[in-house]
Amino acid sequence: MTESTDAYSPEQPAISSSLYNVKVSPEIRGISNKNFHKFLNEILSEIFFQLTKFGKKDNVEINVELSRDLEFPEWREFVITVKLLETDSINDEEFFSLWKEIDGSVRERISSIKDLDKEVLKKYGKPMIILEKDE
Repeated sequence: MTESTDAYSPEQPAISSSLYNVKVSPEIRGISNKNFHKFLNEILSEIFFQLTKFGKKDNVEINVELSRDLEFPEWREFVITVKLLETDSINDEEFFSLWKEIDGSVRERISSIKDLDKEVLKKYGKPMIILEKDE
């Protein structure tokens, strides 16, 4: 079971919010490396910035998890899924532009973090960003 928070923090209990719906897997919450959680906060902050810029920050659901690879079960991938819950006003071109902007800006933000713990990147990698429409 995942927990929802309106501003991600590993120590924060579940808080219900109409603005942000972030579901963080228990496995992610269980990571004790504080640098990982700083890294995740930076990423989520950038995602919300881009969603706000595109006018899409309301009615989204974000899932953060470590996903297993089917071919290599011991290998874990850091995945952030952003699901747009209301997509009546977004066509495929706008959808692709939003995904491209989120993915690119998150990668730029990661590159700009001066005190990024290299062990965090080595162990968890850069996140795979998935954008979905609720159809």
